[in-house]
Amino acid sequence: VAEVAKHKEAAPEIRFLTLKQIQEQLTALADDVQLQTMVATLIYGGLLREELLWLQDADLDLAAGKHGVIRVRAKTVNSESWQPKTKKNRAVPVSSQLRHYLDKWRLKHRAGAWFFPSPEGKKRWDPDNFSQDLRAANQKHGLPWGCLDYRHTFGSTLAQLGRSLYQISALLGNSPEICRLHYAALVPEAMTDVVEFEPT
Repeated sequence: VAEVAKHKEAAPEIRFLTLKQIQEQLTALADDVQLQTMVATLIYGGLLREELLWLQDADLDLAAGKHGVIRVRAKTVNSESWQPKTKKNRAVPVSSQLRHYLDKWRLKHRAGAWFFPSPEGKKRWDPDNFSQDLRAANQKHGLPWGCLDYRHTFGSTLAQLGRSLYQISALLGNSPEICRLHYAALVPEAMTDVVEFEPT
């Protein structure tokens, strides 16, 4: 094993949306309130695609906190079990921006097994079918983004706002080390005074 050459892992290429691009993305989906709300949840909540598609009405506690909370948690539905990728449940606070979209969708949404059911009705949306439908909707507007870009937008934006990597990792359900690899380069913009040895 000692003779095996070690290769340094390249820095990950992280693609994320600017605030202007977030608005461009959400405006492009304005004709489809459900899809628009799903993308808003991915951007403003940092959820993984499967976490989004497994959300049920009971997972949204809109009376908690300032604007509500999304609870990402293990569950069994119709004998099918699922749990978060990291095997840990977590709560993600709802921002005022996300609450706006959730409230719009709740006016149309009929209570059922899934908060974001598939286009066929009461079924859970298949992850690959969802990605295909999202890609098709975005291609109409010449937009290149997908679910991973939205998740990175959440983490990157929080890093640029000066949130700690520990906070970001807790909200994303990732380890702090993964978040350090992805977002540490964005944090120093909010740490310009940290390198001063004496007060200025």
